[in-house]
Amino acid sequence: MGASAAVTRVLVVAMVRDLFEAEAMARVMSLVFMVFMLVPVLAPNIGQLILLFGDWRAIFAVIAVYAVIMLSWSWSRLPETLHPEFRRPLDWRDTIGAIAMTVRDRQSRGYTLAMTISFSALVAYISSIQQIIFDAFHEGQYIGIVFACIAAPMALASYLNSRVVGQYGLRRVGHSAALAFMVVTAVHAAIALAGFETLWTFIIFQGLTMGCFAFTSSNLGTLAMENMAPIAGTASSVQGVVSTIGAAAIGFVIGQAFDGTDLPFVVGTALCAAGGFLMIVLTEPKRLFAPIEPREEPPCLAEDFG
Repeated sequence: MGASAAVTRVLVVAMVRDLFEAEAMARVMSLVFMVFMLVPVLAPNIGQLILLFGDWRAIFAVIAVYAVIMLSWSWSRLPETLHPEFRRPLDWRDTIGAIAMTVRDRQSRGYTLAMTISFSALVAYISSIQQIIFDAFHEGQYIGIVFACIAAPMALASYLNSRVVGQYGLRRVGHSAALAFMVVTAVHAAIALAGFETLWTFIIFQGLTMGCFAFTSSNLGTLAMENMAPIAGTASSVQGVVSTIGAAAIGFVIGQAFDGTDLPFVVGTALCAAGGFLMIVLTEPKRLFAPIEPREEPPCLAEDFG
């Protein structure tokens, strides 16, 4: 199951890169990342819903049915998206070379690290939210409502990003969102450190945080893949491994720092947001908040594949 989930994560990003470029890619990637980000947030509620109708074995039955549906749909409807000129032999030398290209490219490397640091905030949230609601605020009966209130801005932001990125530009929207992410989390940390944190302030600021994160992550992922068209599959794999393992490690450290309050989480999230923005600045200091650049080729290649 883990291998299947990993393959899906890699293939989706690679296929989007095969079919789209620049702002068009960012629009589609926003919808992709909306699903990626919402699934771990909503998963506990989905599991609880399944358990209302059966025991724990029912979860695996639902997953099996879902897997068969997805396999049938992709088998019958999903075409090959890789451009013929970009196809490479299944050889370890070519694979190592593609990995090296992914790591050497400044934009790929920098935005992958920025995405990793920023994504750590989501991992920390997933690993800490139950303890925060139950033990810090003693309002465990509202855990479902809190999840929904925080997930809704994330979904809305991902959708809005798909609408505005083509108008204002990939870097302008992504970099502005990363800056807003840093500011919102810093203000939240200041409120918590000053002792004014309540459940309501936590929900409001965490909702704003997840909204900014949604704008940030989808655009950083697109920028990381921008130069990787010839090796989209390998690049998606490398970037996915780095961001997943790195974010899991950082998020785990933040989660383990729980001390009965939400301070470690809030401060840790602020540090992740600041670190992600700093990495963006170091990666492209001369292209911060850059508008859409004129292109000779149309940005969308999807029509070539029907």
